[in-house]
Amino acid sequence: MKILVIGGMHGNEPLGLEVVKLFQDKPVRNVDSVLANSQAITANSRFIREDLNRSFPGDSKSKVFEQKRAAELLELAKKYDIVLDFHNTHCPDNNCGFIGEAADDLLYSVANGLELKRVIIADYDCINKYAVNCLSVEISLNSPQNNAKVWYQLIEKLAPQDNLKKVDNLEKYRFVYRVTNQDKDKFMLSRQNWRAFEPIDNYMANELGVKTPAYPIFIGDDYTPYYYAGLLNRID
Repeated sequence: MKILVIGGMHGNEPLGLEVVKLFQDKPVRNVDSVLANSQAITANSRFIREDLNRSFPGDSKSKVFEQKRAAELLELAKKYDIVLDFHNTHCPDNNCGFIGEAADDLLYSVANGLELKRVIIADYDCINKYAVNCLSVEISLNSPQNNAKVWYQLIEKLAPQDNLKKVDNLEKYRFVYRVTNQDKDKFMLSRQNWRAFEPIDNYMANELGVKTPAYPIFIGDDYTPYYYAGLLNRID
């Protein structure tokens, strides 16, 4: 199985940068690695002009770096069986994987092989929507899994496997709502004591226009201060 590891989709999230560096220092057969947003990494910022992970499918002729880079990454992704895109969040207990609506079932098996317990389907513009072989790995900064050596070893073990077993023991969710800062102020959400992947009050879910039960992620994440949280629905 041929794997591409992406780090630095957001230039100030450290895990992906560290994982890529390990693979560059200690190459593994069938595993390639790439830094996504070199300009944002140099500036230690999330992005320069546009959020790269909101720039897909991109435009190869654009003068905006993130738009052009998104198109380049999509073309690169087509050369691999699996693409692993690493991210961090300040929100605790938030470890999970993101895939697109059209993702192959193989990605669930990959998530299981990487010891992720939760997978979220995202249908908004991001790499997962357009690269159907891409699993984005989201890891809390305070998690024991926020360790590049752990991921190097897991990917090294995964790479030689061509026939991964199908799994059905993962928790599956769908991203359904982005909670704005206006929502936060209107409903005084900072007083709600939300916790990642624990259902919010049904009344509040109804007020926000989502089905119940609804589960929050990225709560008050300093990486994304322009919105307050995301909400998920569980997929049975």
